[in-house]
Amino acid sequence: MKAYAIRDASIDKGRDLAWLLYYEREDTFHIEISEDVDEWDAPLILSSFVKRGVRALDPYWSRVWVEQRIVPRDRQNLGMILKENGLKEYDAYRLLVLSDGRCAQDECFITPLKTGTFPQELSRRLAGTLSCIVPVPDRTLLFFRDGLVESISDTELQELPSRETAAFYTVVSDRERLMKRLRLYRERLVGLTMQPGGHGITISDDCHIPVDLLRSRGTMLSVAADDFKAYLQQELIDTAGAAELMGCTRQNIQDLVSRGRIKPVMTLRNNFLFLRSEL
Repeated sequence: MKAYAIRDASIDKGRDLAWLLYYEREDTFHIEISEDVDEWDAPLILSSFVKRGVRALDPYWSRVWVEQRIVPRDRQNLGMILKENGLKEYDAYRLLVLSDGRCAQDECFITPLKTGTFPQELSRRLAGTLSCIVPVPDRTLLFFRDGLVESISDTELQELPSRETAAFYTVVSDRERLMKRLRLYRERLVGLTMQPGGHGITISDDCHIPVDLLRSRGTMLSVAADDFKAYLQQELIDTAGAAELMGCTRQNIQDLVSRGRIKPVMTLRNNFLFLRSEL
């Protein structure tokens, strides 16, 4: 992840108005707006979200903000511009960094932040993001990076308020589609994805559930993420461990699995994972 502070030279060159996060592997942007920024100080587009009480932009609108600050894809002399900047193809992130995020419509710019030196507010928000989502019958377990675990039922997900802000932001635009995606995810682990960095859940390009809404509506469990880790460390064993526990060979374990006598919780390429108590 690459992190940048969004600042405005016309206000205060040293003041962070927002933070831009870029996830390289997924080529995804995410913007967090500082709590002490009002709609008059916020940069263009971001002010619309601040006015409606939204402090985090989903991947779509974060990219819109970025692309409004760089040369557009349909620019007539785009090939020449890319060549002059040492680019073989259109790359929104590299174009943004090359210009420090500056454009003609305002005096905003971006400045890089080093990991470990993030502002306290940004660090706090990142600590509250999702680390894992685990669908179980009729509900979904939400694991957060600060170690907390919540449970949110399908009914609660279905009743999440639509947080629409004009044409800018949609949380749940189609509840029937959300339930269909949840069922599909439980069956095949597809159709529901966690946003890069854990900033929320994506149902589709126009349907996002932000992490703050999930945290506010879920039910806190009395166990923490470390409790689940301890359970797995105690209970989870591979094929070799199962063979040792049962006093047989790996081939015997594979035979028992093929005959349905024992059931692994996960099948890997050349290995199985079992729960010790079930053996």
